Amino acid sequence: MLARKKQGWINYYRKPFLIVGIITFLSIWFFTNPYFSLSDELIDLMEGIGSILLFIGVIGRVFSSFTIASHKNEKIIDRELYSIIRHPLYFFSFFMALGIGFLTGRFELIALILVVFFLCFYPMIINEESYLEEKFGKEYTEYKKRVPRFIPRFKKWKTSNEITINLKLVTKTLMDAFLGLLIIPFIELIEYIIYMFK
Repeated sequence: MLARKKQGWINYYRKPFLIVGIITFLSIWFFTNPYFSLSDELIDLMEGIGSILLFIGVIGRVFSSFTIASHKNEKIIDRELYSIIRHPLYFFSFFMALGIGFLTGRFELIALILVVFFLCFYPMIINEESYLEEKFGKEYTEYKKRVPRFIPRFKKWKTSNEITINLKLVTKTLMDAFLGLLIIPFIELIEYIIYMFK
């Protein structure tokens, strides 16, 4: 965890900020009608896309966590996903968030997720990069030049000969993945409840 004075307000208050975003999301979902009237076929397509995005996000986060192991903020990792993008955990979290939006079948909720994600995580990324550049100096500056911030450059892929496994981190990551995939049936349940009370 970055020191409070180093991390910026959004890093320190990200949990309450995200809680407000989630409450807003659920309130709009539960208590308003869709702004756009969509066909059942289009809603089914959006739900399919959402499931794929969520699955990609979960798998990407698992692989990213395995790669970084227990080295976060301890040394610069520039192999596997970290060789093609500087922030794969945020990148795949974005996939998960977007997947949740698509699973609702409502464009206004997708737009809300995009706004909340950008307002919360973009400043966090900037703060994190400033901290790492201050800590590692030229080594991180060179890493920034080689690896893009948020758009993967696949031709830069590098593979490690070995990966250190942190069992505590593996357990936590797998649990997060399991909970992430539970979002799909959870959203289906919420949609059923909304349908029953409307």
